[in-house]
Amino acid sequence: MPKRAIHVGEVDRTFPPYPHAVNAAGLVFLSGIRGGRPGWVPSGFADLPEAGRADGQGFTLADALEGTVTADSWAAHDNLEKVLEAAGTRGDQMLRQHIWQRDKRFFPDYEKVRMAWQKAAPPSSGIGVRRIVGRFGRWIGLDGIAVVPGEDARFGERVVATGHDNRRLPSASFYSQAVSSGPLIFLAGHIPIQTDKPGKPLVRSYDDVPEEGRFLATGRSHPDSRHGPIASQAWYVYDQIRKNLETLGSGLGEVVHASVFLADLRDFGTFHRVHRHFFKADGPSLCVTGFDEVGHRGCLIEIEVTALRAAGGLPRRAAGWSMPAPFAAPAATQAGPVVFFSGMLGLDDAGQLVTSADAVPREARAVVRPLEEGEPVAGLAAQCWMAWKNLAAAAAGLGLPLASLAKTTVYLSEPAGLEIYERVRELFLREALPAFEAVVIHGPGPVVIHGPGPVPEAAVQIEAIGVLD
Repeated sequence: MPKRAIHVGEVDRTFPPYPHAVNAAGLVFLSGIRGGRPGWVPSGFADLPEAGRADGQGFTLADALEGTVTADSWAAHDNLEKVLEAAGTRGDQMLRQHIWQRDKRFFPDYEKVRMAWQKAAPPSSGIGVRRIVGRFGRWIGLDGIAVVPGEDARFGERVVATGHDNRRLPSASFYSQAVSSGPLIFLAGHIPIQTDKPGKPLVRSYDDVPEEGRFLATGRSHPDSRHGPIASQAWYVYDQIRKNLETLGSGLGEVVHASVFLADLRDFGTFHRVHRHFFKADGPSLCVTGFDEVGHRGCLIEIEVTALRAAGGLPRRAAGWSMPAPFAAPAATQAGPVVFFSGMLGLDDAGQLVTSADAVPREARAVVRPLEEGEPVAGLAAQCWMAWKNLAAAAAGLGLPLASLAKTTVYLSEPAGLEIYERVRELFLREALPAFEAVVIHGPGPVVIHGPGPVPEAAVQIEAIGVLD
């Protein structure tokens, strides 16, 4: 079944020319959704319908502060429901949701809105970004995946497998920990909070995990104080993901994709050691980014995974890299018709981060050099070109044309970088565009150190999902 673009007349597209959503194999991939539309950009409690005014305090200053975020959140969810309806589905069929937040201190205001709209909220990751970009971007951005029950026999109606009130490990906020559609399992972003203990303490060091989680500990305070927090938090999160999956007839060996959100990208090396501890071989595709706020205060990491039921019947295969592997993951993992790509960075054929047009293939220099004049971050245009080249190579390895991409998410460090990215994207894909989201954060991709002098950083990373016809 070929993918189908979803357009909603009364909701402005956040990122023209991309569609509001794409339906492929009965799965609905949502573009970024923001809080507003022509003629309706609510800015406070007074602008909302009666159901949205319930939390107002009735005092101008307090309501001006909280009402702004509440109104933006309400409008975003209103638009979300309209897009889902146009796609032939509804909110209780959401399989995954991302909540991009300009300031996480207002998460409680957002959560109250969410509880009004979503009685059984989908698995979610709520993370802080530098800026909400796109049309009507202010405080809250949403995107996600849903299912149209019965449209494809492989993916049926959503089943809440682990709710927010799970006794073994309650959710940190109001969201389902895991849902399934057929053989696909979607887990919420897991964070290193011990919600099964009084006070719900944060995992802070090796002392907070059992002996098996201390395999990187040296017993010396200085190194352990440096890598101990991220190592123990990463171990705890993966261990909880393992336990959650095993209760659902799955396991870490069935994980097909992992999205990892770090508070500090300098922790990538230590995280990667923990990742390899859990995934010895045949691991999932992987995307690692650096967000401005992750989970609760003090959280250094959040991990969300997509997995298969062990007896689900979807065939699985992996695509290798066209360069030396940049991290312990395949370039892409195919699960039945769905292809999950690892994060695509601006790496050359030797696996090195490019920093200018001089480092891209000769045939690309003529188009990359003019773009360098307007790039907000040095090396952005060259990295965009190489990231798309690497994405195309990974897709070709699985027989997937770029026109079969169902969703792309681009991570950038500056809003102005989106124009450069789009100019490069047009060189690779002009028609049959996927659903799309743009996320502006401090760390689009892992830091790469080549030697003395300035440390080049990844200026862009592309996370993508494709669906084979």
